[in-house]
Amino acid sequence: MSQPAGMRYAEVAVNSAGGWRNTFTYSIPNSLAVSIGHAVWVPFGARMLQGVVVGLSDQPAVPQTRDIAGLIAAEPLLSDVQVKLAAWIGLHYLCPPFEAAALMLPPGFERRVLTFVHAGPNLSTESLGVLDDSQREVVSLIQGRDKVELKEVERMVGQRKARTVMQELIRRGVVVKTQELERARVRPKESPHLRLVVSPPEAEEEVKRLRAGRRTASQAALLELLLKEPVPLPISLLRKRLGYSSLPAGALERRGLVMMESLPVIRDPLAGRHYTPSCPPRLYPSQERVWGRLEAGLTAVLGGTSSSKTPVFLLHGVTGSGKTEIYLRALARTVELGKKGIVLVPEIAITPQTIERFASRFPGRVAVLHSGLSLGEQFDEWHRICRGDFDVVIGSRSAIFAPQRELGLIVVDEEHEWTYKQQDRTPRYHAREVAVKLGRICGAVVILGSATPDLESYYRSERGEYELLELPERIAGHRLASLPEVELVDMREELKAGNRSIFSRSLLRGISRVLDAREQAILFLNRRGDATFVQCRRCGFALRCRRCDVSLTYHSVEEGLYCHQCNYRVSVPGLCPQCGSPGMKFLGVGTEGVEREAALAFPGARLLRWDRDVTRGRHFHEEILDKFIRHEADILIGTQMIAKGLDLPLVTLVGVVNADLALNLPDYRSAERTFQLSTQVAGRAGRGTAGGQVVVQTYAPEHYALQAAAGHDYAAFYQRELVGRRQFGQPPFKGLARLLYAHPNAGVCLKE
Repeated sequence: MSQPAGMRYAEVAVNSAGGWRNTFTYSIPNSLAVSIGHAVWVPFGARMLQGVVVGLSDQPAVPQTRDIAGLIAAEPLLSDVQVKLAAWIGLHYLCPPFEAAALMLPPGFERRVLTFVHAGPNLSTESLGVLDDSQREVVSLIQGRDKVELKEVERMVGQRKARTVMQELIRRGVVVKTQELERARVRPKESPHLRLVVSPPEAEEEVKRLRAGRRTASQAALLELLLKEPVPLPISLLRKRLGYSSLPAGALERRGLVMMESLPVIRDPLAGRHYTPSCPPRLYPSQERVWGRLEAGLTAVLGGTSSSKTPVFLLHGVTGSGKTEIYLRALARTVELGKKGIVLVPEIAITPQTIERFASRFPGRVAVLHSGLSLGEQFDEWHRICRGDFDVVIGSRSAIFAPQRELGLIVVDEEHEWTYKQQDRTPRYHAREVAVKLGRICGAVVILGSATPDLESYYRSERGEYELLELPERIAGHRLASLPEVELVDMREELKAGNRSIFSRSLLRGISRVLDAREQAILFLNRRGDATFVQCRRCGFALRCRRCDVSLTYHSVEEGLYCHQCNYRVSVPGLCPQCGSPGMKFLGVGTEGVEREAALAFPGARLLRWDRDVTRGRHFHEEILDKFIRHEADILIGTQMIAKGLDLPLVTLVGVVNADLALNLPDYRSAERTFQLSTQVAGRAGRGTAGGQVVVQTYAPEHYALQAAAGHDYAAFYQRELVGRRQFGQPPFKGLARLLYAHPNAGVCLKE
């Protein structure tokens, strides 16, 4: 598609490491047809860089412009909607335009232009005599080699000196400088396939003849296998089925019976999985009311009969109230109206259960996008989504940037979760806020769902910015059920009674009951490791990370101290580094410590731990969850990932080992996070027919956040928390900004 007539200038977001806040104006050569969203090569100083066209005009914004060098891809990689969204992200989150646009580009897109140095036409023995030592050193590096990357020259003589040396060598014609693209990190995958090229009757005759020979039985077996399949088969699959390390394909190919060809292979993250199609269940009255309002909103907006702005629905439903069924029906209605949807979930850990629910309702029409996939899988999924192959995209926060055309519905499940914030790199966006903005731009309905909505989201619903929908009843199986009873245990009283275990007497009794009844329990502690920190008993010195200045956590399996922020590791010292005392003491407890104590208290119980330390492999989340669902473990011990959206019918007891961890953080949201975590993890109990019990251990049972969580009373917590927020001018009444200074030198950071 060519640019509109007269539009000869383009505003380009350039991939420069300088962190530019602006776009740059380039002229469009007559030979190029450029549209908004095109990825292009542009000259930038002495370099050639990637860029994205974000605007077109008939007048340049600056007196002098340079030409766009070429297109990276024939078709625009970003839609008009995505370009508008990138512009908003750049302004709202104060990031360079290209970094905002890069969120939506294909995985593996970014490629650098590498500079190489070659021997020039005037390189000879005579020419070396007029060169100085540094120049001869560079020439000696190049001689006898096809090409040398400029960075290698810079490492040898220094970056500043290399610039002067290279200028003189190029002027003399001793060397030549060229540029090339670095190799793509990912590309479409192809694999060798074998197919039959003769008619079935001919092949059958040949099979009979080959079976008669003593040395051609393997050829007959291969030909017979190809006869059964009407499509080309991958060589790897043929080897597996026949059990041969090498196939006798060469002989068959020489005789014109088969042909080898290279065919594209889709790296499908759901390959080999089979989901049984399911039908929508009967809705309960509270669900009917919610669905009636949602369906009317979807039909009005996506059917084109509504002139008002697209709505944002806040779906506040208690744990187990059937929010997922509402999402499924909303997606089905969206597809009926000719549109598509995106569903965000906060954790890769709960993606397998979510995928199963959605894939059974939309068989073959669900795509998956999250960081746990290989780069090749992400690349193929992105391009298949862009082609319009899927009705539904499911993923973690980055899935909001999927190239889902004809977008009509965005669902943000567990919208309160902090994992929707990208905090470790620029742009530091919040996927929930991006979802709402994307819905406004493209006219898509947005559903924010949670049992414990973010305080700011609920406040917006009270002000009329969002429309509140409520599901106050829990559904277990095919009946209404009550929420689990929550007991707050004062651990100070446990100490007074002589109980020094990390488990209260009430929790110990509950676990014993669960084991006797052959049910399951969850023990929750939002802290990994074996000991929270290591401290000297004489001088009080605590071992901290030398880079992050946070307490190091002891892990008994590796017998080392780890920083959970940067992965710094050090051995446990025998003596205190500060006073030399041998009295180093392990204090606090993490999930490893809970596992050890549970094994001592219940030696016959089958234990399973689920935290980041045991889920470093690709499928570990799914394997652990499947194992627990199959009842191959009695007690699941884990961090916050077990509190998010899991449906585990056999769990009748949840124990919160220490509810005060989040409560004592220096964060204005500490009470809110404590309430949310306690309520969410309590919601894992009693989802089956046997009911549930929750034991929350705390040293502050009188705290309003814990009292509200024990009563499943969101309204009480919301009203109490809002008073403090208003008093201190905190969100949602005022906005807050965080200024982050980063530098390898701590002193420089402090000066800023």
